[in-house]
Amino acid sequence: MKHNGTTHQLIITADDYGMCPEVNRAIEECLAAGALRATCVMTNMPAYADLIRLRHDFPQVSIGIHWTLTLGMPAAPPSHVADLVAPNGQFWSAPEFRRRWLTRHISPDHIRLELQTQYERFVALAGQPVFWNTHQNVHVLPGLFELIVDLARRLGIVAMRSHRRITTPRYGSAVQYYLRNPLYWLKGQVIAHWATTAARQGIRMPAGVVSTPGYGPGKAAVEQIVLRVPWPKNAPAELVIHPATGVVTDLFGSLTESRVREYEVFRDPELVRRLRAIGVHPVGFEVL
Repeated sequence: MKHNGTTHQLIITADDYGMCPEVNRAIEECLAAGALRATCVMTNMPAYADLIRLRHDFPQVSIGIHWTLTLGMPAAPPSHVADLVAPNGQFWSAPEFRRRWLTRHISPDHIRLELQTQYERFVALAGQPVFWNTHQNVHVLPGLFELIVDLARRLGIVAMRSHRRITTPRYGSAVQYYLRNPLYWLKGQVIAHWATTAARQGIRMPAGVVSTPGYGPGKAAVEQIVLRVPWPKNAPAELVIHPATGVVTDLFGSLTESRVREYEVFRDPELVRRLRAIGVHPVGFEVL
């Protein structure tokens, strides 16, 4: 039975390509299975050069850049982006990065240089990225959102992840969840406004990103989730996953076993058929 008697487009995006071989192999297998139609690459991480094979093996897949400021080492010379680098030579953690940005201890020029360098690495291996987002959504901060949108526009990256939330709780309605979590609702309103401003500047994006409170880490319950999505009209939604063939604890943070569960679900070639049977058609960013 189709979802609400209609069909809907869903961009399933795998983040973190380039992080490590376990992530790269998982994403490649999921792309080959067919439901996954988009991925994005961390060009500051050790396995980013696999992007050459990714582009060759999956020419129809939407490949974007996953700009990273909170994991691994900088792509630019560390002395040129010193505000971003902790004493151990790695980027600051996400909480520390956010604190330093909000207290004006990070130069916007250092961010621009690092992101430009990561972009140049991408272009050298695979040409222009189709879309952009950031690791751990670190750009969702006052002033930084606008800075990175402007940089992406100047670099000609015409699409990005939407930060309009399509809230799909496991239990109850979205309104009930908002009433129980007013700060979640308020933050959602702010970043939706930022997304609208970016769209007015010509940046293309999905209608929103599916948020799944109550389901726990990961999106392995994808078939249950899509049946509850309040689908937007006339535009695709985006569902973000983080598959891996195994656990790499020092890289994965809170997303550990959930990555393996996602890998097992999204590498199944029957998933495309099952999604289409309930009215959900996986697509890439090319539909925007």
